[in-house]
Amino acid sequence: MKKARVNFRLKRIAEDDWQILAEYPGTEDRYIKGLTSKADADEWLAGSRRIDWLRSQGYAK
Repeated sequence: MKKARVNFRLKRIAEDDWQILAEYPGTEDRYIKGLTSKADADEWLAGSRRIDWLRSQGYAK
């Protein structure tokens, strides 16, 4: 059986306000806020902050 994955989508709110929408089947969507640019959001997704967030939510070990 395939394990469900968290899907991340970037959302631009304003020029210097970006959010990441985290979707996980069967749970409420969550927003990661406080990102100041697309580069900052891309860095969040590619770096250790994404793994730290997944661990804090119980989605990763």
